[in-house]
Amino acid sequence: MKNGVCVGGIDEDSYELIRIHDENGGNLPLDAPYEIGDRWEMEVEQAWNARPKPHTEDRQVRPIRKINRLFGSIALFIKNNLSGNRIVKGPINLIFEGCLKFYGTKNFISHDNVPSFSTQFWIADKDLIHSEQWEKHYYIYNNNIRIKYVGYEKPVNKISAGTLIRLSLANWWDDGSGEERCYLQLSGWYYSFIID
Repeated sequence: MKNGVCVGGIDEDSYELIRIHDENGGNLPLDAPYEIGDRWEMEVEQAWNARPKPHTEDRQVRPIRKINRLFGSIALFIKNNLSGNRIVKGPINLIFEGCLKFYGTKNFISHDNVPSFSTQFWIADKDLIHSEQWEKHYYIYNNNIRIKYVGYEKPVNKISAGTLIRLSLANWWDDGSGEERCYLQLSGWYYSFIID
C-alpha cells in the first residue's frame, strides 16, 4: 500500500472483518503499533472516507489500550468465530462470492460483478507454491493462478492445502486495460492450525 500500511482486524463485538484507519480516516503509518494476534480496546466507526464496494470494511479507530495477545491458535479463533461467506473452504473459484475473473496470471473483479466485501479467509484445497518474479512475491495455485503476496511475514516456499489464508482485493485501478479492476492479493496465512 502506498503512503502507509494496511492492517486488518476482527471486531470482537460483531465478528466483522475490518480495515483499520487512523482516527482521522487516514492510512496507518508504517510504525503502527498493531501486531498479528494483538487484542485492542478501541472506538470503531465507519471511516468518513470509506471506499466504494467491495471495500466495505473501512473503519476509523481511536485506540484506547492494548488488552493482550490472543491466546492459542489464531486460525482456531477465526474458524470458531467467523461464519457465512467470510471464510471459504475449497477451490479458488468459490472466494469472493464467485465474482473473480481469471485471465492468465491476472485475477480480479470488475464493476460488472462486485462482491459485498474485500477481505476474506480461505482454506485452499491445493498447495500454494511461492514464486519470485520481477522482485515481487507471488503464490501459485493449481500451477496457473498467480496471487500477489502483500504481507509482512517472510515468504515461505509452500503454503499447504488446508492452511487458513487471508485474502484481500486491492483498490480499484486501471492498469492500462481501459477498465478499473480490484486485483486479488494474499496477505497472510496461519499455520498453527491446519483445518481439515
